[in-house]
Amino acid sequence: MEHSRPVLFFQHTSRHVLQPGPRHQWIVYVDAVRSGTPRLTGARSRQAFTLAVILTTQAGLTQTQAPASPAFAVASVKRNPDTAGSSGGVQIRPEQLEAIRFPVQGLIISAYGVSGERILGMPGWARTERYDVRARTSKPSSKEDVLAMLRTLLADRFSIKIHRDTREMDVYALVVAKPGSLGPKLHRVVVDCETNTLVTGSAPLLFPPDARPPCGNMISNARFRPEGGPALVRNQFAALTMERMASSLPGVGRPVIDRTGLTGMFDVELEYLSEGGAPATTDREPLSGPTLREALRQQLGLDLRPDRGSIEFLVIDSITRPTPD
Repeated sequence: MEHSRPVLFFQHTSRHVLQPGPRHQWIVYVDAVRSGTPRLTGARSRQAFTLAVILTTQAGLTQTQAPASPAFAVASVKRNPDTAGSSGGVQIRPEQLEAIRFPVQGLIISAYGVSGERILGMPGWARTERYDVRARTSKPSSKEDVLAMLRTLLADRFSIKIHRDTREMDVYALVVAKPGSLGPKLHRVVVDCETNTLVTGSAPLLFPPDARPPCGNMISNARFRPEGGPALVRNQFAALTMERMASSLPGVGRPVIDRTGLTGMFDVELEYLSEGGAPATTDREPLSGPTLREALRQQLGLDLRPDRGSIEFLVIDSITRPTPD
């Protein structure tokens, strides 16, 4: 018996001339005036001193008036004990964000626009514990603004601190297998991602025009047998760039970078047999299908080739379980 279930997979300044510069440059001059060793005398000295004080004060005001980080008007974060149920991912609309039974790792991936394989320092609980996150904005907002609010929520409620680190390493380059020829399941589309409206596109379409997933979202399903063995995975991506496609490829052993030269967005369908998994416990014929690399070539007209490249990682310096509502 086969089962089907959904799977889830951002100088020092010459002291005798007044000239604009960082705040400490003006302070050096003002201190010199106050110490009784001014470089200018008379009216010129008084004018220069006044100018220095004004500019120093203005610089201080500019520094203290930095815009506040965008934040939700109201947000709820609650632990969900159901770790077996599936999740619909992060649902973003102009006035709200919702993620049900979703791990913190998924929130971080969505907020910072990176794949899980490019995040370092993720604690185990952030991968396995599920949370319900519901948040509303104070006014209709773009997807980018809502994601910025999600980053603020992660900082406020989970105390996340991160930095980015770039490393030169072995990679796979995602390339077009035969220049000028794309596969049958790679469809170029033009989508207004703010309204999630299909402007133009190729036929047949993967998604109904009136029920498209948000840009960049993935719908993943897997067929498996309870006695074990590899699963047959089917991933559908909505309005995906090739850069995002490259970073989303799982389990290939090294990071993947986009070298296809393809611009714009694509609807993508990719079906392949996952590698690994528990060995089958019966003699029943296992599920069959192409490997990931075979599927890339046959279905999308793409290929993976060994290369070297600079990869940026998101490094989690610290994160804690969320503060209660």
